[in-house]
Amino acid sequence: MLKGRLLLFSRWLALLLLYAALIAYTLFQGDTASWFLTYFFTLIMLFLIFSSLFRLKNWQVQRVFSKKEYFDGDFVQMELQFKRKSFYPVGYLLVEQRIPLSLGSHYARQQTIYPFFKKEITVALKPFQVKRGKHSFSKITAETSDAFGLIERSRRLGEPEQLIVYPSYFPDILLRLGEANPDRDASANHWTLHKNDALHSLREFMPGDRMTWIDWKSTAKTNTMMTREFENSSARKMQMIFFGVTHDYFEHALRAAYSFSRKMLEDHAEVRITILGENGQTFDFSRDKKRITEISHAFAELKSCDEAVLIQELQSVLKWQKDTFIFTPVISDALIGLLNKSNWRVSLVSILDQQNPTEHALYLRKEWLEAGGDA
Repeated sequence: MLKGRLLLFSRWLALLLLYAALIAYTLFQGDTASWFLTYFFTLIMLFLIFSSLFRLKNWQVQRVFSKKEYFDGDFVQMELQFKRKSFYPVGYLLVEQRIPLSLGSHYARQQTIYPFFKKEITVALKPFQVKRGKHSFSKITAETSDAFGLIERSRRLGEPEQLIVYPSYFPDILLRLGEANPDRDASANHWTLHKNDALHSLREFMPGDRMTWIDWKSTAKTNTMMTREFENSSARKMQMIFFGVTHDYFEHALRAAYSFSRKMLEDHAEVRITILGENGQTFDFSRDKKRITEISHAFAELKSCDEAVLIQELQSVLKWQKDTFIFTPVISDALIGLLNKSNWRVSLVSILDQQNPTEHALYLRKEWLEAGGDA
């Protein structure tokens, strides 16, 4: 800012010195051509003074986004709305909006507008792709000059603004889980009920149903979570845990956990959501769909964390003794060791990799969870 003011002052000083020298030359010469040159330069000086009377800070700038919610992989269409109270003529404005470094290697968006006497003008910037996270946009830079390009001025307008980008949302997450579920009803009590529970019928999943009652084949066919209804069964709540350990598939597992949590809340299920990681949060049992905005913000701002730290947190979370889904980028020996020491009813969901498949775990394909899910 100080450098710009010094540059502006130096240019005005140079013009004044030039004007003074021209007057001195005219008085010394005294011919018609000299006086004509002096009068012409005087008109230019008056025009420059007149142009400098309008201050750039008189412009009010507002960013307008085309959507209220953005998801990982979306393209953002941003508009800049310029408003002012006076009709003072302005030849041109060069506006620049810098793209946050958190969005990667995007170039700043620049555009030249010609307000002239307009009091309102809208600038549509070139779209850019965003990724999950909280991104801060700095103030907008506006530059202008006189018609002769002698005096240039610039100013930063508007206010900084944050844009929160949610993870990609896959509404068909239940269908994906159903396709990933192995048919182990004959060999694994993990996916079945006790023998004294008699199957009565199938129905849609309701809050309080156990996750081990889910009929994955019916879920895959109907894209609606279906559950087995048994005689002599007791209703239970369930919880979802995202184990945000640092891994190459962190983003894929996060999208799966977010999609599952959001889908369950949209279906009015009563679920406890625990997000483990840096800036992690816990949301207690609720059926309120308004909770979707809160968990979306939590998943958007989450960062991965070291496994040793998360293991300790997971131990305290699993004390709830509820039917639990754990979404994790990778199933490590430390995680398996913790779960083997307990009798918790846990379903592990991870991303299919070259790792040896773990018994009683669901593996989602990485390509199913690429950025750009259905919003």
